[in-house]
Amino acid sequence: MAKRIETVGIIGFNVMGAAIGLNAATCGYNVVFKELNDDLVKAMYKRWVTDALAKRVEKGKMAQADMDAVAGRIKGTADYKDMANCDLIIEAAIEKMDLKIQIFKELSQIVRPDTIIASNTSTFLIEKLMSEAKGQERTAGLHYFFPANINRLVEVIRQKATSDDTYDALMDFCKKNQKVPISVKDFPGFAINPVFISSYMVLVSMADRFNVASLDQISKEALGVKFGIMWVLNGSGIGTAYHAGASMSEYLTASNIGFPVVPAVLKAQFEKNQPWNLEDGAISQDAAAMKAAKEELLGSVFAIAAHLIDEGVVSVTDLELGCKTALAWPKGPFTLMNEMGMDEAARLIKLAVDKGHFKMPKSFTGAVPATWKL
Repeated sequence: MAKRIETVGIIGFNVMGAAIGLNAATCGYNVVFKELNDDLVKAMYKRWVTDALAKRVEKGKMAQADMDAVAGRIKGTADYKDMANCDLIIEAAIEKMDLKIQIFKELSQIVRPDTIIASNTSTFLIEKLMSEAKGQERTAGLHYFFPANINRLVEVIRQKATSDDTYDALMDFCKKNQKVPISVKDFPGFAINPVFISSYMVLVSMADRFNVASLDQISKEALGVKFGIMWVLNGSGIGTAYHAGASMSEYLTASNIGFPVVPAVLKAQFEKNQPWNLEDGAISQDAAAMKAAKEELLGSVFAIAAHLIDEGVVSVTDLELGCKTALAWPKGPFTLMNEMGMDEAARLIKLAVDKGHFKMPKSFTGAVPATWKL
């Protein structure tokens, strides 16, 4: 039987942390969040709890009584000691590894020995973040996707020491928060980010051939999505895209998996601190060039998806579900491969490998594999 979770602690109560906390409180959990000082505690509570919930009431999306109940389940503190009785603590601090390692070291000495400690990091290895925490068996990753109050996917990441009890409790917690959890092994970027980050790195690398409007259209047509990748990057932030890409490239480019290098144009866009101009001209009418670009993008998606399966990071069904849930892709990579045929999928993977984006996945090094079992 999974450990019972009733009180949830949140380290860092800004955009992600607040969304995670509000989601938990709305589902009946008590929430204790920590910020750096009392002034920030008051400011974050007002911004993300009272003001945010009041807007829901004004729009008729929530009754006043429900707002009062949810707000009453959330408390803030500037002292780790006030989190001593939490059953689960989720760290959502800024992406600085040294800071996170220190947080888990301090936190693990204060909370109960059975308190589950999880990180919402998007790229750092959980095993490394938890390296100085006491009680490795109660540590894990709990990766929510932006915006966490709307996006239903959560990756439950097991590092080598994570116990079955910890894993089971986190899966149960996610389901009770009306989320869709998938099981992922500790790996750089976990499962969904390697797919998405590599897809935008490959797409942006084509900026010497296409304008932004054409790049966005290429991703729409290749993946069958309503909103293209360039549009999504504007929403999530160019800075986030650049840093995540740099981190993943550092982890994997020289590995047996490979990974796209950060395109110079992405670095330049980050330094300009400007979103992509999605209306920078007409969409390319060069059918042959557009077809080749879509094939390069799909081949890269297929290559990293196959690598993730080869490495045992995630199951075929969970990666398929994750891409459809978190990225809003109508079809995941394995359905796309199955539908076009594995011979064609293998051709596109070789294309991506020849372009230098990835090494050849083990499952495609010999004969063309059978269709994926979904």
